[in-house]
Amino acid sequence: MSFRLTVLRLCLLGASLFAFSAVSLHAQVPNSPIVFAQSAITTSFVPAPSVGSNTPGFASDVNWLKIEFHYGVTPNPSKFVDAVEFRIWVEGRDLYAPEATTKDGIAVALTGNVTYVALPATHDAYGVFYIPPATLDRFSTTRGTSDFDRLFNIHIEAYINGTKVDYFDKNKEQDGSWYMQLKPLTGYVYRQDQCPFIMTDPDRYPPIKLPPTMIAQ
Repeated sequence: MSFRLTVLRLCLLGASLFAFSAVSLHAQVPNSPIVFAQSAITTSFVPAPSVGSNTPGFASDVNWLKIEFHYGVTPNPSKFVDAVEFRIWVEGRDLYAPEATTKDGIAVALTGNVTYVALPATHDAYGVFYIPPATLDRFSTTRGTSDFDRLFNIHIEAYINGTKVDYFDKNKEQDGSWYMQLKPLTGYVYRQDQCPFIMTDPDRYPPIKLPPTMIAQ
């Protein structure tokens, strides 16, 4: 259940929140070549790898939020899906927003996207996003960044040729459009190639489509 609930409602429904946190919601178009798994989204806090460090084995003790998503690929008639765009909305809280009317701030959605290419048929395909520590601190509650793992919701959608073929919510929501009611904030969710995790698990995730500006002329 989302943190957009009022403090009073959170207190009254605390037990329900705990029960709902393990329930997922997803739906796909008929015969979709991309289908999210039953528990598609996994969040965890991970330290940055030792990139550019002069200290052998050094890794930061400041954690990033890792968001991994699990899905199946069933191409038809080809053996591959040429390209799939995944769009993500990560719920957060802006306590310092000028338009905030209470100390709880306003609900925001940290947004990002990645396009994977040449996806072969498999029941176990994975994708990943990362959010840096400073962003987690900036858009967390007074309880700290742990809400990003245990309370805040995440919505993800899969697109092929601009058509949405499947979507998934980490936590069950009575309102399926909950993520559209949040203030969107772009530029805070990183693809793997945009952060220190670029060389982490290179065989676990599909190739990322390069932006036009990075393709050699």
